[in-house]
Amino acid sequence: MTEQAVTILTLDDADAWTAAVAPGGMPGHGWAYARGLAETGIAPQLAVVRAGGARMVLPFFERGGPGARDIATLPGLSGLRITPDSAAPLALWRDHACAQGWVCGYLQLSARNAGLADSPGDRIVAHNVLYEFDLDHWDIDSALRKNARRRLKAGERAGARLVDDPDRLRPAFLRLYPETMARLGARSVFPPAVLTRWFQDPDLLFYGAEVAGQVQLLVLGRRLGPEAELHLTASTPEGRGLQAWLWAQLAEACRARGIRHLNIGGHLRPGDGIDFMKSQFGLAVHPLRSVRQVYDPARFAALCAAAGADPDDAYFPPWRRPAA
Repeated sequence: MTEQAVTILTLDDADAWTAAVAPGGMPGHGWAYARGLAETGIAPQLAVVRAGGARMVLPFFERGGPGARDIATLPGLSGLRITPDSAAPLALWRDHACAQGWVCGYLQLSARNAGLADSPGDRIVAHNVLYEFDLDHWDIDSALRKNARRRLKAGERAGARLVDDPDRLRPAFLRLYPETMARLGARSVFPPAVLTRWFQDPDLLFYGAEVAGQVQLLVLGRRLGPEAELHLTASTPEGRGLQAWLWAQLAEACRARGIRHLNIGGHLRPGDGIDFMKSQFGLAVHPLRSVRQVYDPARFAALCAAAGADPDDAYFPPWRRPAA
């Protein structure tokens, strides 16, 4: 008989959490990553769901108060992962979620679950893309397009140097990250307490580009086994021009560490400068998809009505759409 089980772990279960994500997990599933996010005030949990011969690893947190609680996967690129592709764990999770009294769930899918299709009651929506270095096949000499080559050479002419010394990178990141987010007009930033926790992660990816003795651009991410992804970038205004150079250096550094896939995220808007630059690297492109589950249709409709939100809004759940 096929095993069916839902196991929920908290941050107090560090060893069990780490063991649960070790086989086939994604970088954003790690305990240290979740512990850092807890500094924002959320309470990360990890669900391990077995059904239909498949296994789902789902890091999530609850939002809202009595009568309006919903759930979402932890922020980041990892989402949930089902091995192999199967809707069975999602169906069992739906039953569990209904029993918890949650209204709905926003469940981002891993890039490794591109083959998962809609199932009864679950709506899968693509809303961005993810660019990924496939380091088993990516080759800098053949992959780069003209614009990326020009930017790469600009970094070389500037005398850029790769820095991986955490003692030099930490103070630069703490200084430049809020400045970078302010330039971008970000609605929110991770507080220093989150960054300080992440700095302690033994699986941290942390690199910078230095010019004339000054760190101008930094990337912070995480690896888990053969998978790696970038979480945050910080730079001086001048350092933005070193992004292509740093991505190329980072790809080779990750390959040397035995990493097979490096996810560098998507864009803000299709066709923007970030999208264009990433498209110049000959990378694998995956749709960023999410499963939208409604566990209590009546309360879902009532919360939308109270907020004056369209139940079919592309933002999910609609009543949480940020103000313009």
